[in-house]
Amino acid sequence: MKNAILICSVFLLGGCSKLTITTGDSISSDELEAFFREHKVDGNPAVALKKSSFGVASYLATIHGYPDNMAVCDSLIEPYNKGSSKPVVSGTYYCQELK
Repeated sequence: MKNAILICSVFLLGGCSKLTITTGDSISSDELEAFFREHKVDGNPAVALKKSSFGVASYLATIHGYPDNMAVCDSLIEPYNKGSSKPVVSGTYYCQELK
C-alpha cells in the first residue's frame, strides 16, 4: 500500500513542474524572442537578425555567444543591404537587441 501511495505521489507531483517554452516540439518567433529577452547568454543580450519585406518582419536568426552580438549581427547583414548584392526579394535586413 505504501508503494502505491508513493508511486501516485510521484506522478501527481511530477505534474506540478513549471512549464517552459522547451516543453513541446515547436515554439513561435514571439516565444523565442521573449525567452531571449529574459535570458542573457554569457552575460550579454542576444540579438535578433530580422528582415522587413512588404511590411512584414521575419525573424531569421538569433546571434548570441559573442562579446558584442550587435556588432556581429551588423557585419552579417551589411552585404545584404548594399547596392548590387541586394537579395532578389526586396526588403531590409536589420538587427534588434533582445533585452
